[in-house]
Amino acid sequence: MSLKIGITCKKNVRMENYTDAIVNFGGDPIIFASLEKSIPEHLASIPKYVEKIDGLLLPGGGDIDSTHFFQERHPEVNNVSRSRDALELRLCQKALKANIPVFGICRGVQVMSVAMGGSLYQDIEAVYSREALDHKVDEYGEDSQHQIEIKPYSRLSEIVNEHQTLVNSAHHQAVDAIGEEFVVTARSEDGIIEAIENPSKRFVIGVQYHPERMLKKPELRQHAEKLFEAFIHAAKQR
Repeated sequence: MSLKIGITCKKNVRMENYTDAIVNFGGDPIIFASLEKSIPEHLASIPKYVEKIDGLLLPGGGDIDSTHFFQERHPEVNNVSRSRDALELRLCQKALKANIPVFGICRGVQVMSVAMGGSLYQDIEAVYSREALDHKVDEYGEDSQHQIEIKPYSRLSEIVNEHQTLVNSAHHQAVDAIGEEFVVTARSEDGIIEAIENPSKRFVIGVQYHPERMLKKPELRQHAEKLFEAFIHAAKQR
């Protein structure tokens, strides 16, 4: 019996980095694309989605509508999708309640936190100004890189066996107030939250970086491999 891993997105395009990673580590990806159905149809189908999957991967993508955390939209917010927000926030809530392993990447960690009542920095540079590291892609479209500090004894530190490590970075938003039941388990040098987890769950981890792209970088690969291995292993234990 194959291991079903749900992956959300807006459109079922350019998801190869995520689907290839899941397949390579032993999972069978199922894509839930928000534009394939109307919002009411998706919301009605979410219980069936939860029944289908052994794990949920929330990938990167556009910004989350700030109304979900009761703020006016910042001018730098872009690529908002009401349909994707509705699908991912509700599906994340249901997956957490069902104790399904959840792995959030970039936008995904933000979805996880907002789904549980957290808020976001809508634009890092507007808050941190010159104090912030470069978290965006460079002028050539390459991810930036920086060090993160991982909290000792956290689930993340147990998985990767590191307390300080280099990761990639490609985002302009970040988690501000964390959602209910989450704890912060990694930060960058400028204080930006780089990982959160729910310590009461077997595997509920969100990271602000992109491990699916780190798999292609020799200097970053080992950390990413350990994360995907742990996620798939947790999904097998359901």
